[in-house]
Amino acid sequence: MIFLYGADQINAILHEIITSDANINHVILADKTGLTLAYSSRFAFDEFETEALGAIASAVYLASEQQGQNVGLAALDIIISEFSDGLILVASCGSTVLCLITDTGVQLGLVRRTMKMAAEKTRNILDVEAKPTTPAETAATPTPTPTPAPEPVVTEEKKVQDEFISDLELALRELEQF
Repeated sequence: MIFLYGADQINAILHEIITSDANINHVILADKTGLTLAYSSRFAFDEFETEALGAIASAVYLASEQQGQNVGLAALDIIISEFSDGLILVASCGSTVLCLITDTGVQLGLVRRTMKMAAEKTRNILDVEAKPTTPAETAATPTPTPTPAPEPVVTEEKKVQDEFISDLELALRELEQF
């Protein structure tokens, strides 16, 4: 599902996270606009739900980050939402957020440590991809020829997903105004 040059590395990181504790059920990597880039799950998980969770995690993270900035707190590290049946943790990975959904038996300290290390690895991979090159580097490195992506098949469900994501992005923009 990820469309990055470091897709194998990112997927390996997500796999490493989900296998670090038997109580971690889902791991989602989303960009800060709410677009889900990659995910790993122990169970069959509806892709629409995954997209929605990635978008919501991103919006909640950005809103919390803004809230902290408004009151003069340092950078936001991890958001932990505790529910009766588990936790949702969200951490920044630079221009993306990492979201974990767990059961109640999760070892919180271990998961926080794993998440911080994974966030740093992910940030490093994504920063390398986004890093602009100098003219000397461009001349020395051959430019890879991109292969065109196959034309997506637009279904009614995809249209509903797109509308949902658009609504979330609009809500996020409104939250940023506060």
